[in-house]
Amino acid sequence: MISNLVNDFQTNEQFYLSSAYSEAQARLDFIDKFFIALSWDVNHDTQKNPYEQEVIVEKSADSTKRADYMFTLAPKFREPKFFVEAKKPSRQLKNIDDYFQTMRYGWNAQNPFALLFDFEELHILDSRYKPDPKSVLDKCYKRFHYSEYLDKEKFSEIYYLFSRESVANNSIEKSASELPKPKGKAVQKGLFAFSTQSIDESFLDLLDEIRLRLAKSLKKNNVYLDGELLTETTQRIIDRLVFIRFLEDKDIESERHISGYGEKGNAWKDFVNDSKWFNAKYNGIVFREHNIIDGSAFKGPDEKDFADICEELSHYNSPYDFRYIPINILGSIYERFLGKVIHSTEKRVTIEEKPEVRKAGGVYYTPQYIVDYIVDNTVGKLILNKTPIEISKMRFADISCGSGSFLITVFDELLQYISIYYQERPKEAKKAGCLEKDGKWILSLKQKKEILLNNVYGVDIDSQAVEVTQLSLFLKLLEDETLATAHEFDVMFKERILPDLGKNIVCGNSLIGTDIYSNNLFESSDEEKKINAMDFENAFPEIMKNGGFDAIVGNPPYGANTITNEDTYISFIKRSIDLLIKKGLISYIVPTSWLSGVRFIKIRKLILENFEIHKIINLPFNIFKDCYVDTSIFLFEKSKVKDNQINVYSYPKKEKLSDLSAADKNFSRISKGSINQDENLSISTNPLLYFLKQKYQTNQFISLGEISSSTIGVLASKYNISESKKKNFYDYFVGNINRYTFDYLSTNYIDLSNHKEEYLSYFFNSKKIWIRRIINRQDRIMCTIPPQNFVVKKDIYSFSLMNTNLREEYVLAILNSKLISFLYLNSSAISTKDDFRQTTLTELRNLPIYRLDLNSKSDAERSDKLVNLSNQLIESKKKLINSMKDHDRTYWESRCNSIDRDIDKLVYDLYGLAEEEIKIVEGTNE
Repeated sequence: MISNLVNDFQTNEQFYLSSAYSEAQARLDFIDKFFIALSWDVNHDTQKNPYEQEVIVEKSADSTKRADYMFTLAPKFREPKFFVEAKKPSRQLKNIDDYFQTMRYGWNAQNPFALLFDFEELHILDSRYKPDPKSVLDKCYKRFHYSEYLDKEKFSEIYYLFSRESVANNSIEKSASELPKPKGKAVQKGLFAFSTQSIDESFLDLLDEIRLRLAKSLKKNNVYLDGELLTETTQRIIDRLVFIRFLEDKDIESERHISGYGEKGNAWKDFVNDSKWFNAKYNGIVFREHNIIDGSAFKGPDEKDFADICEELSHYNSPYDFRYIPINILGSIYERFLGKVIHSTEKRVTIEEKPEVRKAGGVYYTPQYIVDYIVDNTVGKLILNKTPIEISKMRFADISCGSGSFLITVFDELLQYISIYYQERPKEAKKAGCLEKDGKWILSLKQKKEILLNNVYGVDIDSQAVEVTQLSLFLKLLEDETLATAHEFDVMFKERILPDLGKNIVCGNSLIGTDIYSNNLFESSDEEKKINAMDFENAFPEIMKNGGFDAIVGNPPYGANTITNEDTYISFIKRSIDLLIKKGLISYIVPTSWLSGVRFIKIRKLILENFEIHKIINLPFNIFKDCYVDTSIFLFEKSKVKDNQINVYSYPKKEKLSDLSAADKNFSRISKGSINQDENLSISTNPLLYFLKQKYQTNQFISLGEISSSTIGVLASKYNISESKKKNFYDYFVGNINRYTFDYLSTNYIDLSNHKEEYLSYFFNSKKIWIRRIINRQDRIMCTIPPQNFVVKKDIYSFSLMNTNLREEYVLAILNSKLISFLYLNSSAISTKDDFRQTTLTELRNLPIYRLDLNSKSDAERSDKLVNLSNQLIESKKKLINSMKDHDRTYWESRCNSIDRDIDKLVYDLYGLAEEEIKIVEGTNE
C-alpha cells in the first residue's frame, strides 16, 4: 500500500502541493491509508464499539482544538500512546506554531513522541521537553520525505517505531529511553532554552511558585491573614484558576476568561465577578462563596501580581493543555502540592512541608498502574455482569483519600462499564436518558452526576485534601462534556452543573470517633480540632444503616499512630472490617510488615478470622520515588471462611514496573488453613519459603531462640564510657562486624555497676555469636564469633548457646549461609528505610537450626565439616584483611569465596533442598 501511495503522490505532486488541496482531503487520500498500512484500524472496520477503538480521529474542522489523531492500545482506550497532527501538503511543516501545537499534545499527555504529518513530510517531534516557542524548532527527532518511504531501511525506522505491533511491544518507550539527555554545566546553569521536566514536575513547580507569590501579595494587603488562612485562601484561588482553564480548554466555556482578566480595568475584580457567575452556573466547592475571597472587605492581591499570574496561566502563554493532561496526573500534582502549607509571621511568608510529610521524608504518590489494578480487582469485579440499576445501589470508598486518585479511578471504572453496557443495548440507552452522538450512545451529564453521587465516597482528615478530591472528581465529571452538552443540561434541568459532594467526600478522622471528646483529653480547642474525630454512622447514615460499603480501596498512611501506638495502616485495615458489608472487598497497598512481623500477630489473627484472602502481591522497592520500603497489595473479602487458597506473587525486588500483568499470570497458591499451624500465623508469600517453613516446623529443626540466650547491645549514650579501666567498668566493643570477621577499632570500657549479675551474664561467662542489626548490601545476615567477651553497642545482638551439643562454629556457618539469609529476608518484617535492611532480635530467635543427632555418623561428619570450614573461613578472612600485596589479596579472596560456597552446599544438603530449590535461593532460576 505504501508504494501505491508514494507513486500516486509523485504522479500528481503539483496538485497535491497546491493550496487548493485541503488538509481534510489529504487525510482521506493519504494519511489515513498510511496508518492503515501500519496495521492501525483507522476506519474502525474491526473495532465497531465507539468505546473500544484504538484510533480516535478528530472530525472537527477546527484543527486548533484537538489533535487530529490519537493512537491508543486496548484495553486502555483513553491513554494515548502518540498523537498525529495533520496538515495539508502545501504548508511548510517546520514552523513554530505547528511544532509548538504538536509538542503540547505529546508533552501534556506524557508521550515522548508526537507526529506532524502532511504525507509529503513526516516530522517526529521529541515531546519529552516542555514546549517553548523559542526552542521548539530544535526538537525534531527525525524527519522523512515521502520519497524515503520506499527506502526499506528508512521506512523500517518508521514501521518499527509506530506500527501497531511495534507500539504494543513498547517500541516508543524503548526508543525514548535511548534518547540522549542534556548534560554538563550548561544544563545546570540554565543555558539551554528547554527543559526535560515532565508535565507533573513542571506544573507542580508552577503551582508552588504561584502559591508563594499569591501568599506574599495577599499578606501585604491583608496583614490579619495567618498561615492557616493563607493556605486555604491561596489554594481556593488556584483551584478556581485551574478549573477555569480546564473549562476553557475543554470548550465547555465558549470564551477565554483568564486571558481577559484586567481588560475591564482590574484583573482581581474580574476574577471575583467571574467566580460569582461560575458559582451560579456550576456550583461545587471550588466556586462556592468564600468568606475571605468573596468578602467585600477583602483587598485581594496587588493588581500587578495577580495580572501577571493570570497572564502566565492563560492559554496564550502556557504550555499546558487541559484537554490532554490526564486527570490522575493532576491528582498526583495536587498530592504533592498538599504536602506543603504556608507559614506566616508579621514580616515573612514561607512555604513549608507539613510536619507529618517532613517526618515521612516526603509525599509518595501511588503510581496509576497500581491504582488501576486495585480498582479493577474490587470495583471492576463487583460490577461485572450487573445492570446500571443494580450498580446504583453499590457504595465504594477510600477512607484516606488524599487528593482523590483512587476515587477518580473508581468513578472512571463505573463510567466506562456503564457506557459500554448502554452502547451494547440501544433501547435501554435511550430509555435511561443517554444521548446519541455520531452513532455512539453516550452518558448524559445528568446520568454521570447520579453515578458520582450514588457510588463514590471518600474521607480525609485534611480539609484541603477534601477540596482537591472534589475538584478532581468535578474535572472527571466534565472530562467529555462540551459547550453544547453543558448548555443542554442547563436548559433542560434548570439546575447547576456540578453536584454538591459535601455528603460524599467528608473531612474527618476515619480512625477516631467523636466519643473521644467526652473524656476531656484535650487542653485546647486547637488540639480537639486537629484530631477532627468523626463517626461514620453520622457522616454516612444510610450506608451504615444498610451494612456499610461494598468496597474500600486506597493507600492508607504509614507510620506510628500516636493514639493507638500501632502502625496507622493497621488501624485502617481494622476499621475496614466494621465498614464493609458482608462479602465486601478491601484492597490496599501497604508495607509487607503485617505478613510476618511478631508485632502483627493480632492483626493477622483478625484478618484470618474475618477475611477471605484472595490475593497478595509483593512489590519491588522502587514503587515510590525516593522511598525504599517493602510494600504489597492485598485483596480481602469480608467472609469467615475456615480454609481457602491464597494467590500469592512476589516481584524481584529491583524490577521496574509499569503494570502488574505478570502477577496474575504467575500466581502460586498457599493454603490458608496451613497458616494456622504456625504459632505466629505468619503468611509466607514466597512459594518455596512457604514449603520450607512447613518443613522446618518439624522436630528435625529447633529455633535459634530455643538453644541460646540473647540480648541486644546497650545504648552507649546512657552509660559512662572511658578509655581507661576502672572499678565496675567492663570491656566495651567499639567497631563493626562482618561475616566471620570484625573490626576492633579501639579499647574502651563501660560502667555497668548498676546492673545485676544476670544481666552481665548476657555479655560474659560463655562463648558468643554476634549478629549485626544491619544486613549488608548483598542481602546477607552478618555474624561472627568475637575473640573475647565484650559489652556490645545496640546495633549488635549477642547470642550464647546453652544446654546443647551444638558448637558455636556450626551455628555460625548456618547463620552466615545464603539459605538462612533467604529465609529471613523473605519472612521477616524487615525495615528498609534509607535502603538499609535490618534484623530484629525477636525474628532472629525464630530462625530454624538443624537439630544434629551426634549418634548418627552422617550428622557427626556434617557437623565436623561445617565446624572445620567455619574455622578455615575465619582464618582466611583474617589473612585477606591483613594482606598488603594485590596477589595475596586475590588469592585469599578466592579462597574465602571457595570455602563460602562449600559451606552453602553443606547447608543446602543439611536442610534437604532440591536442585530447583537451591536455584531459587541462589537467584538463578530465571
